[in-house]
Amino acid sequence: MVVTDAKERIAFFDVLRGVALFGILIVNVFSFGADATAWTDPLDRTVWTLKHTLFESKFWALYSLLFGMGFYLQSLSPSYTVGRAVRRLLVLMVLGCLHGLLFEGDILMLYAELGLLLLVLNRLPNYWLVCAGVVLSLSFPLGHLFGGDRGDEWPPEDRDEAIEWLEDDLAHSPLSIGYFADVLDYHRENIPELFWADWQYPDSGLLVLAFFLCGVYFMRVGWSRLQTLSMPSCFRLAASCWLAGLLLMGVERYLAATMGYQVFGKSTASALWVLFGDMVYLGATLLLTGAWFVSVWCWTRSDRFIALRTRVASAGRVSLSAYLSQTLIFTTVFYGYGLGKAFQWGPFAVCSFAVMVYLAQLVVCHWWCQRFRLGPMEWLWRSLTNLRWESIR
Repeated sequence: MVVTDAKERIAFFDVLRGVALFGILIVNVFSFGADATAWTDPLDRTVWTLKHTLFESKFWALYSLLFGMGFYLQSLSPSYTVGRAVRRLLVLMVLGCLHGLLFEGDILMLYAELGLLLLVLNRLPNYWLVCAGVVLSLSFPLGHLFGGDRGDEWPPEDRDEAIEWLEDDLAHSPLSIGYFADVLDYHRENIPELFWADWQYPDSGLLVLAFFLCGVYFMRVGWSRLQTLSMPSCFRLAASCWLAGLLLMGVERYLAATMGYQVFGKSTASALWVLFGDMVYLGATLLLTGAWFVSVWCWTRSDRFIALRTRVASAGRVSLSAYLSQTLIFTTVFYGYGLGKAFQWGPFAVCSFAVMVYLAQLVVCHWWCQRFRLGPMEWLWRSLTNLRWESIR
């Protein structure tokens, strides 16, 4: 079956955004103390390993790919103007700044900043687009080689140090004991986001921009080819990406266990082993991001779990509202001005909670989309962009 209808393309994008929303949720919930090595229960370590292998870096990459794809499609719209695109990104920047006051893992500021660069880079011919993407991708391993580690010792590898770190944050961190104003003050130093900061790590803005460009290139060249693939070919492609990506993540975990390599923390391995580990991790990220992408494509073309897919697509349609509501839920549960559970739950507990939040969001988002055309934050974003109040229905 060849998918040519624009509605089917949009449906795929909605499902992909809904799946990416889940992956980002799983990674973000670890920000409240569950990433520490103090959690040594076998179940906790298994959950952490699954998060690191299947979700870490893969879902911001997937969402960044989607951003570039969507940006390209918007640039082809008859109503597209540079002025409107700039207004849209500036509104996103403001929303990101407000969100960043609550949660240091905000991505909206970064996307808005890089989106302004994409206004220029989007005009590059395919050859230079690919070259720019490759150079930006290599900023991670080469930057790690020449720029060194971040210099911190987090997360501590020694369990006793990790427990001490958790207890100290539980007793003194503004996130666990502070009032609402203390949380805002604590996060103020992260605003605005500096996309070139921490450029030697796989969560840097330079690598995000590389995936933006990849999304643009894919829509120019790869989208039509993907549509012509048969279902067996799609399954084989997805399986190949999963197998190769998981094998590389196995190598990365081996390097971490035997060589002292750490992709985010402070490595004790030699420079060449760090470079090799970074290349392995980058390759695994590319392959597993592709695996998720093609797997979702296969799902949207199948007749399996249609009810679930419909609800995931609803979450994707209002992904900005869902993303921001996750922060409101998490901060209320974990921060001191709420229930104060930060630094008290391990990986299994936070992941279980995140899954429950996502399932509840699927129900609410589906109910909302049956009654309204836009999510509340999507409506506000579009209204401020167009300088007039849009209809939400």
